[in-house]
Amino acid sequence: MLPNSQLNKPAPQAGQGKKTAGVDGVRVISPRQRFELVKNIKGNLKAKPLRRVWIPKPGKNEKRPLGIPTIQDRARQALVKSALEPEWESRFEGTSYGFRPGRSAQDAISRIYIAINQGQYYVLDADIAKCSYREP
Repeated sequence: MLPNSQLNKPAPQAGQGKKTAGVDGVRVISPRQRFELVKNIKGNLKAKPLRRVWIPKPGKNEKRPLGIPTIQDRARQALVKSALEPEWESRFEGTSYGFRPGRSAQDAISRIYIAINQGQYYVLDADIAKCSYREP
């Protein structure tokens, strides 16, 4: 269980997503509304449906689906992330770079060059994006 001080921290967000409303239509909340949000998060565990928006893929004429959660669900996700991330980060391999905080594709490429210079020539590159089931 996280202390109440952790519940009162705002969820960090970057880019345009923080200005986008979910299915509840709420974009920004006041400090008083944040206090009420903390009360609601403690009791309600059921997530609301996502607002589905289709956004263009860069450099292509295709679009991809994007699910936008409500502010309450975003706050709950941030709370769970802040509780789980320190534990799991300590268990991951030091040479794992996918979707990890503070690591980038450039870090992975640098690690590959180091491995090659040390005579280690086994590098695995896998893209599993097309392997998951998508509704037709």
